[in-house]
Amino acid sequence: MKKMKKSIIVAIGALVVCSLLLSSGAFAGVGNNDKNGFQVNGKHYNLNIIGVDKHGEVGDSMGHTMFVKLDGKTRIYMTQDTDGEFKVVDRNGLDGNAEFNIAPGHYNIYARALGKPNGKANITAYGNFTDAMEGTTLILLGYVDITREKGKPQSVNINELFYVDVTLCTKINETTGICEEWVVYEDYWVFDIEELLEYYWEYYNKDLKLLQVRFYECTLDPTGTADDYCRWGDGSPIVSTKKTVIPA
Repeated sequence: MKKMKKSIIVAIGALVVCSLLLSSGAFAGVGNNDKNGFQVNGKHYNLNIIGVDKHGEVGDSMGHTMFVKLDGKTRIYMTQDTDGEFKVVDRNGLDGNAEFNIAPGHYNIYARALGKPNGKANITAYGNFTDAMEGTTLILLGYVDITREKGKPQSVNINELFYVDVTLCTKINETTGICEEWVVYEDYWVFDIEELLEYYWEYYNKDLKLLQVRFYECTLDPTGTADDYCRWGDGSPIVSTKKTVIPA
């Protein structure tokens, strides 16, 4: 099933302290938010992206927080080291760049906006990939708009930023210079794509004090029967495919 796009998130009005939040338990049904407004329950990693005008010494990354411009653009680079762990590598995004590493595995990823109403953020995901025709190619992978509205806390599934569609040339004809073989990824976990060189968010902030992002480890089960299956926002399972296309 195709993913359901969702863009607007309804969130709560209190700024949450920056911390790593871990809990246990089975995943809740779609639409059944936990007491903090998230659509699933269970063990997770919590990342707080904090919008500020200025800050003092940021210290180390053990607070699981990242500072971005309150009004402006910050580029957030993301990696997934095979032997790494969840870690904010560079917290200070006020210079224009920040960096975050994701632990190995696949995840259901949810976000909610906090702070005073009317703050908003646009997140656009990009990937740099190797390509036989271009050498490297920059591809727009997806985007979401998140706004702090008044009302009951809610979260939004942002898996579309991480499970992506990418088509790349893998072989060219040396005589004609025409591509003669492609690899096509559909709804594929971006860090599993062999040709990926770099993945990042362009994070455009407009007065959003805090975006809270949670990573819940999940299983790529196309039947959706696993308790922790990887899912789209409508609850349907993510079906990832990879195929090679050779023109006749």
